[in-house]
Amino acid sequence: MKEFLSREGYPYTVRNVEEDHEAYTDLLALGFRAVPVTVVGSIAVKGFDEARLRAAVRGDGRS
Repeated sequence: MKEFLSREGYPYTVRNVEEDHEAYTDLLALGFRAVPVTVVGSIAVKGFDEARLRAAVRGDGRS
């Protein structure tokens, strides 16, 4: 995930749910229990789904 985002020039922030209780709480609030989850605006993409990630950063993804 990080390699893809970096290669494509998308800025990102890493949140470690094992070390950051607030990050884990936010993950649960999104309805997920496993990582990776990438959040772009109101869109959450589970796992590495390149097509959904590209759509999300272009602004034509679905929430």
